Amino acid sequence: MFPLSKIHLPPSEKLAVARFVRKSDDVSRSAPTRRDTITFDVDVPISLSDVVTIADGARVQVTDAVLHAVADAASAADAIASATPAYGRSTGVGANRETSVTDASDHGIRLIRSHATDAGDDLPARTVRALIATRLAQLARAGSGIDPAILPALVDALDRDDVAEIGAVGSIGTADLAALAALGLTLAGERSAGSPVEPVRWGVESALPFLSSSALTIGRAILASAELRRLDRGGRIVFALTSAALRANPSALSDAAAAAAAAPHVEEVGAEIRGLLDGASWSPARIQDPFGFRVYPITQGALLTSLERLDAQLLRLLNAAQENPVFDVEAGIVTHHGAFFQAQLALDLDATNLAIAQSATNAHALLRLTNEPAFTGLAPFLATGPAGASGLMMLEYTAAAALAEIRNAATPASLGTIVLSRGTEEDASFATQGAVQLERAVASYRIVLACELIAVSRLLAQLDVEVPAPLTRAAAGIRALQPHQEDQDLRGPLQAAADLLDTLHETDLVP
Repeated sequence: MFPLSKIHLPPSEKLAVARFVRKSDDVSRSAPTRRDTITFDVDVPISLSDVVTIADGARVQVTDAVLHAVADAASAADAIASATPAYGRSTGVGANRETSVTDASDHGIRLIRSHATDAGDDLPARTVRALIATRLAQLARAGSGIDPAILPALVDALDRDDVAEIGAVGSIGTADLAALAALGLTLAGERSAGSPVEPVRWGVESALPFLSSSALTIGRAILASAELRRLDRGGRIVFALTSAALRANPSALSDAAAAAAAAPHVEEVGAEIRGLLDGASWSPARIQDPFGFRVYPITQGALLTSLERLDAQLLRLLNAAQENPVFDVEAGIVTHHGAFFQAQLALDLDATNLAIAQSATNAHALLRLTNEPAFTGLAPFLATGPAGASGLMMLEYTAAAALAEIRNAATPASLGTIVLSRGTEEDASFATQGAVQLERAVASYRIVLACELIAVSRLLAQLDVEVPAPLTRAAAGIRALQPHQEDQDLRGPLQAAADLLDTLHETDLVP
């Protein structure tokens, strides 16, 4: 017998793992309630979890200190723009950048109207709330020179949950112009979503600064990243129970194996699985397991690495004044730039999508093992009933279809290029498309893991599995997914498994 508890794990690490690594990272908070209030204050960064909380319905407030800072920046920007040409204020935009604006009285609202060319299905309200929260955080950095009245208007839209109708198509990773213009029209009372308490007047000082942001792309990526972290943590429990049921060789989880991998987070993943299996022991069924077991710490370590880098970039963008142009109040200058070109974000999104594809491929391999009598000692596809029963045969097909969608979404969006506005913009980062692909990949990853979870529920029912103490409560919930195992319509159990994945990592675990 090879006791897993004898694999080296320091007491402090074991306790942390047994609590399922409940870190206070930026995106691991549980679902918030309307009682939550997020405060935007001067020099206090907004976290990724704050955006998730606001998207899920929390209230917001902006301190007087922020409003004063934004007002001071607006006054300074007016003075600077009166002495120095400023793109979008004294000129047109895009290919019209060399054209002077001779009548600024309605230039701002015309910019908002002309740029509101979003298309496609409306975005979910939760996504629009993430967009508004992100834009509010950026404007609170006081670099745009925008009218401070815009910030209370955004707060009001969130508090009344009166979000804009915004089409999903219109951005290419060089500022979400169409989406923000649609939001701007809503704030002005010109697009349906309820009437604002006080319609915004879009002056020349505010229109372009408001549009000059990738807030939608950032917000969408924040929500998708948070969901992916929940699925990754839930997947740990699924993998641990599969390992116990099929008597995997635990050596692939050791510190020695992690050292040989020489890659970030591999040791962390191995330690976490060891903690989940703490106290259990069995004779390994194989001297060397298939890749599904052996490379799990490596694929999940790569996924964590990509998520870490993605979240770090999202956090930077969330708290940056990226508007073009940006006004330096202290120096009294205006800077024109291309910081809205989201090259780094696009690359980080692509990397995360590729990491999901690797992880999902491994999950599908484990699913196939659970259906194979040579590994389970049970009927093919864990079927019960008459000879020839199909059991979980179709789970492989469903998971394979989801895997195909993940691989399609992993095609690097950053490889795209385009020329726009009479050659003024001769490229695009396509970070927006990377964020959309991340949403698709995460949704399909949930399906792959749900298929594996259904298979684990049958393994637990059909095998005399020694469930490790830290997983007893989780295993009970998993067993309940399929109280009957004859051939059946699996749509209901699959949906229940998909829902369970969101909270599986929150199960009370025994230290």
